[in-house]
Amino acid sequence: MFLFVGLGAFQALIFSLLLITKKQRKTADKFLAAFFFVICLYLLNIYSVKYALWKSHPNIILCITLVALTYGPLLYFYVTSLIGRKITKKQLFYHSLPILGTFLIILPFAFREDSEKWLYFTDKFINLPLNLSIGTFLQYLSAPVYFIWILKILNGHKEYLQNTHSSTDKISLGWMRKLLYGVITIWFIDCVNVYALNFTNLDIPYYVSWTIKFTFIAFIIVIGYYGINQGSIFVSVQPQSGKKFESSSDSKKITSEKSAQKYTDILISYMENEKVYLNNEIRIQDIAIKLNLPVHVLSYTINNNLNQNFYDFVNTYRINEAKRRLIDDEYKNLTIVAIAFDCGFNSKATFNRLFKQYTGVTPTQYKKEAMN
Repeated sequence: MFLFVGLGAFQALIFSLLLITKKQRKTADKFLAAFFFVICLYLLNIYSVKYALWKSHPNIILCITLVALTYGPLLYFYVTSLIGRKITKKQLFYHSLPILGTFLIILPFAFREDSEKWLYFTDKFINLPLNLSIGTFLQYLSAPVYFIWILKILNGHKEYLQNTHSSTDKISLGWMRKLLYGVITIWFIDCVNVYALNFTNLDIPYYVSWTIKFTFIAFIIVIGYYGINQGSIFVSVQPQSGKKFESSSDSKKITSEKSAQKYTDILISYMENEKVYLNNEIRIQDIAIKLNLPVHVLSYTINNNLNQNFYDFVNTYRINEAKRRLIDDEYKNLTIVAIAFDCGFNSKATFNRLFKQYTGVTPTQYKKEAMN
């Protein structure tokens, strides 16, 4: 078991070194490298239990607590810089305050007798000094608060993309959202386990704690894989952190009911005649430039007159075009995937998902039913 933990620590260290030595290193890479480094320290700390290093170095508990408090901020800064938001010194200062405050709270523990310090490793939390109990509580509270905060940012990023992009496969950070849901679940289970061990008389098998640690390591490795292989792609995306397009007061002033209908007619005519939806990277900015309209006005028109976001608006045309080609003899020699790509989709998975979402059947089923 300890061998697995050691391999996890080694893997985290390798991830950190790979990121920090990249030739075209971005700000996001630096934060992710720091994140993996503290994960490495956390996993190495488990060895302090195996070899009872806490007996000779009991102040290690202070380091454990402070290291755990950095998970959330580092991942938060990684995600925010990944989607193009600037990280200021003021932000770094504010996010370091909880860590500094916790350090000051638990600092008196460093000057206690070693026999008192050993209680942290041999007794239940409920019997610990108040300041150390507070520090431990903050340690377990910090990460999930940040993880939920990051999920909120990612959801906003997803909404932004759906209002501005027609293809989001490579820039949606969907993998991060899914992983965070998993990490939050594991963290919650770990908190329940810690509570049961320290505040109840329940006899929790040791393998429960190990299973939690192994699952946590697995999630970290997956984050490292995606972060290293796809991190550079996301940096180019710069979502707006302000108001939504459709709620803009300027849009409401400019787009009266009459003018909104006019813009709708112009937009639909442009889409049907120019078939710009066949361009797999078409963005709302591109269409706005062609129609000589402000982006927020065009977005407001799509959202309110057509009751769609830009993503659904464009992909509806793509699906309709795919439906036509699937039953057209002119395209009978093409595979379904080839037709999907020709209609503006970047991946087979996205095409199949949206086709089923919009039509209720798979492309294959649709083709068979149409032929019959």
